[in-house]
Amino acid sequence: MKKAEDAVDSIRPQDIVELKATRNPSDTTRVIFDTVNILFQQPLDPVSIKEFYITKQNCPFVQDSFDSYTSKNLQGPLLKELQEFSKNERDNINEETIELLEPYLTLKAPDGKEIFVPQVAQIASKALGGLCTWAAAMSDYHIQSKIVKPKLRLLSIKTQELEEAQEALEVARGELRQVEALKAALRKQYDDSLAEKNALQESAAKTKKKMDQANRLINSLGDNKVRWIANANEFKQTKINLVGNVAKACAFISYCGPFNSEFRSRLTNEYFQVDLQQRGIPNTEDLDLTRFLVD
Repeated sequence: MKKAEDAVDSIRPQDIVELKATRNPSDTTRVIFDTVNILFQQPLDPVSIKEFYITKQNCPFVQDSFDSYTSKNLQGPLLKELQEFSKNERDNINEETIELLEPYLTLKAPDGKEIFVPQVAQIASKALGGLCTWAAAMSDYHIQSKIVKPKLRLLSIKTQELEEAQEALEVARGELRQVEALKAALRKQYDDSLAEKNALQESAAKTKKKMDQANRLINSLGDNKVRWIANANEFKQTKINLVGNVAKACAFISYCGPFNSEFRSRLTNEYFQVDLQQRGIPNTEDLDLTRFLVD
């Protein structure tokens, strides 16, 4: 089976395209594609004798069906059909199919040289080498499966008997597991109780330690309460004035650059400050612009 799958994988899509494009297929191509027709259980022309020219010799053999059926089948997805057959249809091969394949698989030239071999097929086309191997592998698979399948059926019966014995053994083991589980549960209950006791003792000690640390921290930080409140109020006012201060700083950067310090101060304190007040925008009147911009 692996040999058949490898043979299909060795065929490239461009090889099939090349075959489809061949207007006058060689006699090797015609013979090999008849084996594909047989495995696919496709129609064949009535039996008659034809002279095939293979390996530079005339070989009388059964008339091929390439022109009647194979050329039409080549229009479909051949590679996909070969893969599908190898995976899902291989067990549908019957004795009649194998009998029809045998003359092709054993075909020899007048000089006794075997014709249905990949080395000969590849001379005509790379794809034909894979098809030749695939057809022979499918025949081998059917022949070997007649030996293997009865053994597989016997293996299935013995496997079932083993499973039944294992189920009975598992019942006995289950009873043992129940006793062991009860023992383990009691042991766990004891361990959990002991662990809970130790955890409670440890938690009580940690809580007492945290309370002592918190009391010391509260007492040490109580003196800073007034300063914190003042800082909070100052920061609150800073946030309120932030929009106006940014506006004043932007105006200073945008307009005051070309002027001297006196006129810069006049613009900032008389014009910008008055404009912000008239618009009701909070700001810091004595804002240190240099420090504000750096910050």
